[in-house]
Amino acid sequence: MDMVFKRTAISAFLAQLLLLPQTGGAAEVEFIPFVGTSLVFTDNVDQASSDRRNSLISTIDAGLSADITGNDGNLLFNYELSQLFYSHDSSENSAYQELTFNADKGLWDSGFRVDADASISNLARAIDENANADIFSGDTIESKSAEVGLSYQSNPLSSINFYGRVFTAVANYEDDIGNYDRYGGEFNFENGQRVRDLFWDIEGSYDYKNGHKGAPNTELKILREVIGLQTIHHWSPLIRLNYEDYNGVSEADSTDALSWGPGLRYYWTKTSYLELSYNFSETDGISDFWAGSIHLNPSPRTEFFVSYDKRFFGDAYEVFFSHQTRRLTNAISYTEEATSFDRDTFTSGSDIAEFILSRKLEWTTTLEARRTDYVLTLFYNQQRPLNDNSEEKDEDGYGISMDITHELSRRLSARIGLSYEDYRFRNQAEPEQKDEYWTVAFDTNYELSKNMFGSVGYEFNQRSSSITDNEYDENRVYLEVRVEF
Repeated sequence: MDMVFKRTAISAFLAQLLLLPQTGGAAEVEFIPFVGTSLVFTDNVDQASSDRRNSLISTIDAGLSADITGNDGNLLFNYELSQLFYSHDSSENSAYQELTFNADKGLWDSGFRVDADASISNLARAIDENANADIFSGDTIESKSAEVGLSYQSNPLSSINFYGRVFTAVANYEDDIGNYDRYGGEFNFENGQRVRDLFWDIEGSYDYKNGHKGAPNTELKILREVIGLQTIHHWSPLIRLNYEDYNGVSEADSTDALSWGPGLRYYWTKTSYLELSYNFSETDGISDFWAGSIHLNPSPRTEFFVSYDKRFFGDAYEVFFSHQTRRLTNAISYTEEATSFDRDTFTSGSDIAEFILSRKLEWTTTLEARRTDYVLTLFYNQQRPLNDNSEEKDEDGYGISMDITHELSRRLSARIGLSYEDYRFRNQAEPEQKDEYWTVAFDTNYELSKNMFGSVGYEFNQRSSSITDNEYDENRVYLEVRVEF
């Protein structure tokens, strides 16, 4: 633990040096060291269906927050170390850490930027075992990841608009399931604003993940391009090409797809259009097809995009919508992509290196009233292995949550939260597993003084499952105090 903290401190120090003025300017710097303590009482510390055990959990917390902005660079650093003490069994006393680190810095006026990210978090060991696990119930694993990248952005006002980035990354987990190092790159090549006769949009990416301790390696390559003529009385003829290549742990989860064809766009405005194309498939099992998309951008605060295509898995869709007013913000996205080494959706006994087709829908609505904030979140997630004969579990999950925070006074606020999540797991060898999670939370936060903050709250957790031994309910009451320096 001490070694991790030292490495974290060194990383922060080096990033601060990176942000030092190059020409005598000043950066905005904010450091907030803090300490805290809390008491948490739970009537089911193991989140067990039987043999429930009460526990009073006390914590000692310490950490540092830093925010540095200026000199064409930014740094955000948040680190917290927590020591937990359990009244029912001191052998379960444990220390946990959390880290969020993001930094980027322009290299003079060259167009190059260097960036770095690192994180430490605690994830549920497997979501089919307990998707609601946290550090108090103890059924979590520590996740550590870091990434360093170098990017280049050309001047978009010239004849070309080019962005490119290369990176290297590493991820390690406490139980050594899914550890990997990674490298890759991406680029986007468009016509600049000086070009009047043609337009083009070419983007590509490469991602290689090297599994540790004998785990398989995975590789993906993606290329998409659209080339056409600038608008002629609102019309733009074009040619499009899509190529994907996935190399998984075996031939069964490895695939590629290539399609190309002519198309036509009709522009209502400079940024809003309808596109239709006919595509020739060069992939066995996929016939030639029509594809289309609509992009609406009536104002800087509103954007809508929807598309239909065919990819290696068949019919493919993409949706994006965002709208913002002074108080209301809406954001909706739907994506379909193949992933590997994804620990967030890991299920027990699965091969984490195998390519999984992930379909995700996310919807967030935020309303900021005069003294009350409302946040509504919905999600849907579907996981399917690319290998049709795989013993990996199919996964379907959806959920909804609502948070309401009300400012009772300048120092006192109250929050109520409600969430529901539903998961279904299926494979060839076992019956379907169904889990439902309910969480109800209420807390108040009070500013005791300029640098001292306190909160008290209550939380109820419940899990219903088709596996009776997995069911539980739990009540928690907690009190927290935090002092900033």
